[in-house]
Amino acid sequence: MDAEADPPTRSRTERHKCFACYKQFKKKEHLVEHMKISYHTPHQPKCGVCQKHCKSFESLRNHLTGPLSRAGCSRTFSAQGCDLCLKLYDSPSSLGKHREICHLSAPASLGTKILPFAGSVDVKYTTKGAKAIAINCGLVGGGTDGSLDLCARVCLVDEDENIIFHTYVQPQSAVTDYRYEITGLTEEHLRNSKSHKEVQDRILEILYNGESARRLMSDSGKARLLVGHDLKRGLDCLRINYPGHLLR
Repeated sequence: MDAEADPPTRSRTERHKCFACYKQFKKKEHLVEHMKISYHTPHQPKCGVCQKHCKSFESLRNHLTGPLSRAGCSRTFSAQGCDLCLKLYDSPSSLGKHREICHLSAPASLGTKILPFAGSVDVKYTTKGAKAIAINCGLVGGGTDGSLDLCARVCLVDEDENIIFHTYVQPQSAVTDYRYEITGLTEEHLRNSKSHKEVQDRILEILYNGESARRLMSDSGKARLLVGHDLKRGLDCLRINYPGHLLR
């Protein structure tokens, strides 16, 4: 009797796919992390053919009509879709009626814009008396699938929206996804960027405001409040540990 065949082994190339945006990951933990931070919602543009969520209408347009468009979606859209609003219709007659009333203008193509370099400003002058600083971090992707967050740009403003510190940051590992549609960043922006340690020290200098690290836990100290969206994510990328009672 022939020996019983061994059960098929799992393919080494198996990918874990997000069923909202169809992005694929080599490791399941990367997919879980993506699902925690992607915040896919019904308000995102969605392909009417395959139901894929896209980050913007420009992404959806590229998915349907771009040079790397998905063949099945592109074929269906060319026959049933509106070139302006990207909606699909069941019949040529309903599509024709829609086109008569659809007056959206076609968007201009996105080009690469080289942003001017902005470095540090005279902190002692511009932040005199400021009790709070707002921060925003531009995060690019690292790792084999681009899911690892890397800080590539930092901007700090005071209570009057004056820019206190604005710089590009040299990521701590190789960038595999610049996330251009969100960050607007390219390789050119990071060519002469500041080191991660230099940026980290500068931010802490601004936040501490001359206060010693030992007195940061005191509510009566000179350390400034730090305000921002998803602060934990940004501070983790910057490797900065700031007291929770000073975060907003």
